Amino acid sequence: MFKKCLSVFAALAVLVAFSALSQAQEINSPVGAKHVIWIGSDGFGAHYVNWDELPNLKKMKENGAWTLHMRSVLPSSSAINWETQITGAPSESHGYRTWGSKEPDLPPIFIGENGRFPDIFYVIKQAYADAKTSCVYSWDGIGFLYDKACVDVDNSVKSDPEVYETGKAYIADKPTFSFIYFGEPDGTGHSIGWGTPEYQKMLTIIDDYVGKLLADIEAAGIADDTVVIFTADHGGTEKGHGDLLMEHMEVPFLVYGKGVKAGEITDVVVHYDVAATIAWILGAKQPQAWRGQPVKSAFDAQ
Repeated sequence: MFKKCLSVFAALAVLVAFSALSQAQEINSPVGAKHVIWIGSDGFGAHYVNWDELPNLKKMKENGAWTLHMRSVLPSSSAINWETQITGAPSESHGYRTWGSKEPDLPPIFIGENGRFPDIFYVIKQAYADAKTSCVYSWDGIGFLYDKACVDVDNSVKSDPEVYETGKAYIADKPTFSFIYFGEPDGTGHSIGWGTPEYQKMLTIIDDYVGKLLADIEAAGIADDTVVIFTADHGGTEKGHGDLLMEHMEVPFLVYGKGVKAGEITDVVVHYDVAATIAWILGAKQPQAWRGQPVKSAFDAQ
């Protein structure tokens, strides 16, 4: 009888331990979200947005929270500002200081257990070890900007159409967090010019990808539990960027989905607030080394 009771207690202990582990892995979101899909578009300047030409981003705007005044850090170039968004800290902290940095140009102010400045992928994995994370991008420079040890599925592809197809497959797998990066309209800006008819046409192509990804989220059955974020790294003028011009510095920030409060965001938003907002949405603890603040005013729960 005594041995039988011990067996029962042992079984109960295992059950309780498993239950506790399962509960620990439940997303503890203040807005009730279980998934965040972050869509990034390189060179998508806020000063060139015509909402009537961008029906899918307009849908996100009209049914979500938005601003056209999210500011990049200096200089307004790609690796610096994507790293800033990914790490929740300015370039002085994470160390990336040039357009195509493949490693920090100066020592990071803090180095975590994986040998690099902590990023949003690391923070999510620290909070939820079994979180599904993924990343796809058409500029290979993105692959140097985050902790790949914390990304379950990582994919560098050759073109934006491939980004969409790969991102669609990731969404079907119902990820906890996925970063889907499009290289345009930056390429068109550099080759033909920011604000040209060709550049404006490329904005509509990115908008079309956004619409398809929103439909894919619906098809995956996760729309009711998902927050979608759209950002860019910089704008531009003529065929360049990186100068002290607001056309270079301001980009869109749109938040759409679960728990989002519709309306224009009037709070100050800087690139390092992106990672902080994603971490907050998913109930993950922000590292002390970060300087970003979650944009809580974009949500009903604050």
